Amino acid sequence: MHKQSTFDFIKTEDQDFFYSLLKSYYFRRVLRDVLFIQKIGEADKNLIREKWGKVTDEYIAKIEELGILRKKNGLLITQFSLSDMGTIFEWFIARYLSEKLSLETMVGVKLKNLEFGGDIDVVVRVGTRLVMIECKESPPNNISVRELKSILDRVNYFKPDSFILLIDTTLSIKRNILDNIKWILHDEPQRCKEGVYKVKGNYYIVTAKRNILQNLAVAINLVA
Repeated sequence: MHKQSTFDFIKTEDQDFFYSLLKSYYFRRVLRDVLFIQKIGEADKNLIREKWGKVTDEYIAKIEELGILRKKNGLLITQFSLSDMGTIFEWFIARYLSEKLSLETMVGVKLKNLEFGGDIDVVVRVGTRLVMIECKESPPNNISVRELKSILDRVNYFKPDSFILLIDTTLSIKRNILDNIKWILHDEPQRCKEGVYKVKGNYYIVTAKRNILQNLAVAINLVA
């Protein structure tokens, strides 16, 4: 296996600032909405404000400061697409694991002859254990049973010591994720704490309830 090239969405000198912003759930949500809309006018800002409140203007200004948005003909135009949000989220998670938890990480790992498509978002070494992390920045209702099966097929192919499904949401995942995982694996997910669930011995499901990084650290400690 090998890892893809380093993160180059943001200038090197701005990456610390960007990383600090990504620690905010609301910043990540505003950024995702911006990348989804692509061309931001005042009406679009109002829609985002309705969802995320008074932080919207501050975060949109910071997104523009980072060069992700540029003004053109009275609109703010995104320089990236919605699909890039996944890469950004993976980079954010890998950097946290590397810097805060001092763990060896790889991002965007390609496996030769992988039958089920895609790649492995993040691979992390925890002591002698290899942990595979699937990062999902989209809402849980966007994650279908078919996609969950595909993810678990990759887990079975890669055969890590442990697996973490990381979903960047504070919404309930019972119906769309937990119930579907139970149906696929024939095992009832057990709640470890708010935002952290364990299933099938060494599989974990982690969400952004309270704090996604703290929840991820809990799962990593359980793996170790």
